Formats: sequence, C-alpha cells, structure tokens
Amino acid sequence: MCKYITDTVKNNLKSVIKGCTLPERKAAEEVVRGLLTEGVPILRHLAQDGEKTAKKQAEKYSFHLAKTNFTEAVCGLALRHAASEMTAYTIIAYDLSDIAKESAKEMEKIRRVFDGSKRKTCSGYAFHGVGINNVLIRADIHDGDKTFLPHVRRKIVTEISEYLGGKGVWAVDRGNDDKGFFLFLRSELKTHFIARLRENRQVVIAETGDIIRVKNLKPGQYDVYLMNRNNNGAETDYSYRLVIQNHLDGKEPIRLLTTLPKKRFAKKQITDMYLERWGVENSFKRIKQKFGLEKIRVIKYRVFLNLIALTLFAMFISVLIFQRIQQMNHQLISEVLISYKYFIKRKSLSFNPDSFISFIQYSLPKLIFRSHGPPVQLALFPPGFQ
Repeated sequence: MCKYITDTVKNNLKSVIKGCTLPERKAAEEVVRGLLTEGVPILRHLAQDGEKTAKKQAEKYSFHLAKTNFTEAVCGLALRHAASEMTAYTIIAYDLSDIAKESAKEMEKIRRVFDGSKRKTCSGYAFHGVGINNVLIRADIHDGDKTFLPHVRRKIVTEISEYLGGKGVWAVDRGNDDKGFFLFLRSELKTHFIARLRENRQVVIAETGDIIRVKNLKPGQYDVYLMNRNNNGAETDYSYRLVIQNHLDGKEPIRLLTTLPKKRFAKKQITDMYLERWGVENSFKRIKQKFGLEKIRVIKYRVFLNLIALTLFAMFISVLIFQRIQQMNHQLISEVLISYKYFIKRKSLSFNPDSFISFIQYSLPKLIFRSHGPPVQLALFPPGFQ
C-alpha cells in the first residue's frame, strides 16, 4: 500500500527537482516526505537523520531551498495534469487569499494583509490561487514591492488561458468585480467568465437603456452593457448576461455577470457553475489546516517561496492519489482504497480529500525514529541545593 503512495510521490517529484544539484534534490525529497508525514512546514520538524540535531538539518534544508526555485515546476506539473481533463466549459476558479503571520516581524517582504478568516488586518502575505476540478494548481505569493495585484492577476490568467488553448470558464468572486478586467477577459483573451458582482455595480439594461444598480433589479436574467471608463455612458461594443437568482433562503440573491450564451446555459446552470468556485476556497482551507501553511517560520523570502511550492506539491499529490483510487482497479490501488476505507470507518471520518490526507499522514512510516531525546541540560545548581 505505502509503496504505491511513495512511488507516485517520487515519480511526480522527478519533474520538479529536474535540473537541481544532488544536495538540492535530497533536500526537496526529504522536505516533501516530511510534509506528508508531519503535515507541518516547519523545517526542524522535518529532520531525517537521527544522528544529527534537528537544528543542523533545518539549516541544511534552508541553505539548499535558498539556492533554487521550485514554484514554476510545481505549478507546471499541476497545470499539465489539469489540462488533460479540461473541457471547453470546465470551471477555472481564481481567488486571492492570505497567509497570516501575526507574530512574524523579521520575515522578508512581509506586509499588511486582510485576514479573511478573522476579518481583520494583520501581518502576512497575499497569494493568488487558481483551482481546476477542485485541485489547487497555483499558489503565487504576491510580491507587493514589485507588482500590483491587478497586474499579477492578469499575468496569471493570461498564462493559464494560453496554455489551455482558451478552454475553460473563469469564475471570480466579488473581490474581482472590475469592468476593466471583464473587458480584458472578453476582448483580449477571448475567454468566457462568470463573475459575482457587488450590489452597487451599475449596468445598462440593453432593452431599455436604463442605468441601474444591480441590487435594485429583481431576480431574473437581463442583457446588459457595462458603463464606460468615465461612467457617463454605456460601453456598447460588448454585451453581457446578468443572472440574479435566490440560491439560498434568507440570503441576498446572487448576482452574476457572464459571457456564456443564453441558448446553451440556463439560469440555474450558470449559478451552479459559479458555485463550483468554492472548490478553490476549500483548497485554501485544506492547505492551511492539513499542511499548516501559516506555521512556516523562515526568514529568507526564497526559502519561504520554495516551502510554499513544496507544500502545494504535497497537497496536489495527495488529491491526485485520492482521485486515482476511485478511478482505477490496479491491485496496489485497491489495497490503498481498502486500507483508507478501514481508516475512515475506524476514525468516524467522511470519504473526502481531507480525510485521505489524514490517512496518508497516519499510514506513511515516519522518516526517523529517534531513540534518544535531546542532550541532557547541565543543572545550574548542585543536587540537594536549597
């Protein structure tokens, strides 16, 4: 059982560490194995050698992680996997999340970000996440010293859209309600999107020419234009479809702007497709809870980026194995599935990626078993001193 998991990890990791030196490869392999068994990206917790101190090994990992760059290779691996399962209307979810580091002061390039879970501003990092088929394929830390958020968003969307050949439908939340961004997707990338609008967004009803805020429109669907750059008239070169639907009782209706054709997609289909975007939200939650993303403690920015990349790889490979055990009937895969079902029954868990990650962390043998504790600390005072 463990052989299939470890072989899958090794085979996929080869494309990530290709081109690295032998010490860099070994460091990456040990860090990934440590992440899959310990679930915490703290270098001292990932120590492999029982004959060396955890501090020395953490310094070794930090040294080698500062000399390479795994981000592009990990994101490329995840994107290649996603591309093999893409259709013309697969949802590509983009969202901006955060890594809160309230107590950190010396980490390089740390800045003030909005912590969405606690609804307050704190020290940390913003990162751009993209998910396809409930798999997080990209997690780019935003370097606020060099770029602005909208520029990075456009760069990420452009790279992924070009790689996928224009396939897919981008789904973005209210934080990306930007008419310039919508026009960019429509006119330059020529790709479909579904965007949730803020309630104060003004639109022009195509049939009547009325300018109205979307919060004042009743549930239904409308052909609309967006306001021009100066907000003094309609941008009539491109029309959009506005879908307003009460999808939850007692809640405000959801307001969605899309380029998807009315003849092919009904109003409820548009809403259901947009709600698939929650898969990337769950991925953010998963990588923070199951792999302790916000517990990273390093000073150097390059080491931080590589730890993020290897943590993303650990989660990607866990979800990939979880998907494969449901699709294939190979004997080794069947053994993993049987053991996993026994694990969730014994632990009273549900059949989902979260419990499968817990299963991997429980099942894989630890890298080392220290037979002795830390060095004995010499007493400050002699025995019997009062």
